[in-house]
Amino acid sequence: MASEKVDIRYAFKVLFLCLASVNLGHTFDFLWLGLLFAIYFVVVGVLNATRRREFAKRPRYNKILAYGAIVPLALFWVMTPSVENGVSPYLIFLPGIYLLYLAALQERSRGNGGFEVFVAFDGVGALLFGMYMVPHGWGFVGLVGFLLALCAYSRRGTAPYKYGLFLLVIAVLSAISYGGWQYWKTQRYRYGAQMAENYYQRERMMGFDPVAALGSFGSNYNSRYNSQVVLRVWDKQPSRYFKAASYEKYAAGIWKLPTSFAKRLYPAYYQVDYAVLEVADSLTKADSLREVEQIWVQSTLNNFGFVFAPYGVVGFAAKDVDSLTYYSGGMVQGLDGNGKRSDWHYFKCRPVSAENVPEACKLPDSLLVPGAGDLMVGERYLPLIDTVIAAMELRDTVADSVAADSTAADSLVLQKMLAYYLANFTYSLSVPGITRWNGAKNEPLAVFWREKQGFCEYYATLATLVLRRLNIPARYVTGFANPEVVEGLPYSIFRRKHSHAWVEAYVDNRWVIFDPTPPILPQFAQAPSWWSVKWEGVRGRFARVMHALKEGEWRRVVDNWQNQSTALLESPILYAVLVILVAGFAGRKIYVAYKLNSKSHAFVSTRSLEWVKKLDRAERDLARVGLRREPGETVGKFAERCRIALSHLAEDQTTLKKIQRARHALLVLDEYESNRWKF
Repeated sequence: MASEKVDIRYAFKVLFLCLASVNLGHTFDFLWLGLLFAIYFVVVGVLNATRRREFAKRPRYNKILAYGAIVPLALFWVMTPSVENGVSPYLIFLPGIYLLYLAALQERSRGNGGFEVFVAFDGVGALLFGMYMVPHGWGFVGLVGFLLALCAYSRRGTAPYKYGLFLLVIAVLSAISYGGWQYWKTQRYRYGAQMAENYYQRERMMGFDPVAALGSFGSNYNSRYNSQVVLRVWDKQPSRYFKAASYEKYAAGIWKLPTSFAKRLYPAYYQVDYAVLEVADSLTKADSLREVEQIWVQSTLNNFGFVFAPYGVVGFAAKDVDSLTYYSGGMVQGLDGNGKRSDWHYFKCRPVSAENVPEACKLPDSLLVPGAGDLMVGERYLPLIDTVIAAMELRDTVADSVAADSTAADSLVLQKMLAYYLANFTYSLSVPGITRWNGAKNEPLAVFWREKQGFCEYYATLATLVLRRLNIPARYVTGFANPEVVEGLPYSIFRRKHSHAWVEAYVDNRWVIFDPTPPILPQFAQAPSWWSVKWEGVRGRFARVMHALKEGEWRRVVDNWQNQSTALLESPILYAVLVILVAGFAGRKIYVAYKLNSKSHAFVSTRSLEWVKKLDRAERDLARVGLRREPGETVGKFAERCRIALSHLAEDQTTLKKIQRARHALLVLDEYESNRWKF
């Protein structure tokens, strides 16, 4: 009979399982549970090595216990709180503890339904799960555990020198790793600055800071990350301009945000975990006068709390926010109020018919009124701005048109300024002569005006100050323009190089987009490669699927079920029902066992009782002539032996009456043998 072979490998295996148990419990602050599993493995190891050394003596592997443990673990997972912007530790702990539980069941029944390979697999899996976010100083536990597993499950008869070679390889790799770490510690300052700069450029969007420096978009255009996707807008027909921020005060090459806001937006209702914040009441829901479309936007980088959205948006949906700050003209900030968020929704309102445009999707006038800061120009810039106005002959245009129509005058100023830029300026990714500023001598706007070349930030800044000098309210705006729409993709893309600056001018009692930047030359417009487009399609669709899984409407059903299940677990009715079910199940088992016992011992048919009496009487009659049935002898064999014995029995040796009774008894035996399968 097969039995356990107890040697040093067996001890290594028990130690390995104990180490995996303690490590898993210690990592997730359930040390008591890890110790219980370790004690269990020690007890089972001793029993399997002594009293249950033969495999047949061990308990049979019970699959019901193995599969049944999934239910309480799943309930525990549902009741655990979720973790925002991270991985819940229970997502690692619960599979680890389940693998450890399976290893315990397999080891208990190994050789009688349990298998050594599953014990090894489950033990190594539990050890790996226990290495997730392992506490400081416990990293060596994983190495020791793997070494124990290697010794426990290595092939028997392996030469000792092979173990030594393996340990030597481990030591060499550890020495190389340690040497590399020491080299990095001594050389990190040499490469640290460059790496920090690369990291800063890779992880941040330049030009969208609350305090924006003029020329910061240059790193978006000239760095190796200029083709990096930063916004995915799930709209096949997106707006051309996506606004991020509008700035109010300009000083020494720095733009600053407005100091006052128009409105604080608070949640009107919720979509699963997303708070819907309306610019005006009841504009985010469709009715008979308008249609409302909800668009999902995903940002891959830090957005500094700005909600990137097109013009005319009537509402937003965001997660982990209590409110948003709405500035006059449409700038929205506060998305990072409770932590950085990388996605949001905006609502576009479209009128059902042209007749309903003014009222159906109209925003309140209080949210569109320009402020005093929209006419602010610093005194140090007045000589430069007046020079620009004179060169463009804008003041004459205003004087000629203001008497007739002020709105026409403002529009004519915009047209004339744009024509001057197109005729006299050149688009360039750099401005010659701008290095470090030194007072008014190297003022960026003065250098830009002198060199007549630069990119969008310089055009928009100078145009904003010129319009303000002419008493036309204007703002410097940053965002994205000209999205990338690829055939076959269900969304549009904004890359770093799509970052843009333009002007908002208050003309005809409304804010209009004025983009003074000349068209980009062909050499600056590089189309993405075929591979990058395909790879981006895979990444975007994967992001959409993960968003649907994490934040979809099905979560509402799950959350509702979770609340109901929590309330049910806290109710005494559940436990009363469980007691009744357990009692009913136990009662049924007892009843079935009683019925089976009654059938096997008490229930005998009438015909069977008659044959029992006949056979008993026949055996007594045969015993009177010396023929007795041997223990274990069947009725057929006994009848055959009696037939032979009666044929040789002399009549004078006994009475005739006994012989006749014996022959009659033999007929009873033959009748029983021929009919015994019929009853």
